[in-house]
Amino acid sequence: MQERLQKATGPVAVGAVALATAFALLGTYGESGDHGIGDLLIVLAIVAIGAVAVFGFIVPRGLGREAAGASALVLSVLGLLTVAVFWTGLPPILAAGGILLGWAGRNADRGRLMCRCAIAIGTLALAADVAIVLGDWLSNR
Repeated sequence: MQERLQKATGPVAVGAVALATAFALLGTYGESGDHGIGDLLIVLAIVAIGAVAVFGFIVPRGLGREAAGASALVLSVLGLLTVAVFWTGLPPILAAGGILLGWAGRNADRGRLMCRCAIAIGTLALAADVAIVLGDWLSNR
């Protein structure tokens, strides 16, 4: 099971980065305003640094431990909190990392409840991020 989840880390990371990038492009070019390539590059740099930290360090170490509930929950809560600064591109990265770690430990002997909460909060963070980005885009058209 852990081996499958370790193999899933790459596709989950790519999906989270793709979503964050799509939202950055929508925010830069899908709205009226004076956003330019410089703004986009800053957001993409934040996304890249966040993805490397989450999927290059935190998630692999969490998958290697017996109980990753605390890490999963922290990532998911941070994903939800960063919805307030959705333009950074971090909510999908953090939430996806929290969901993946939560899924890995959802049936573990230790931290099972934290992992299940991480899945729920991470899912809420993704839904909230989609809603706020689309709401922002629609209101600025």
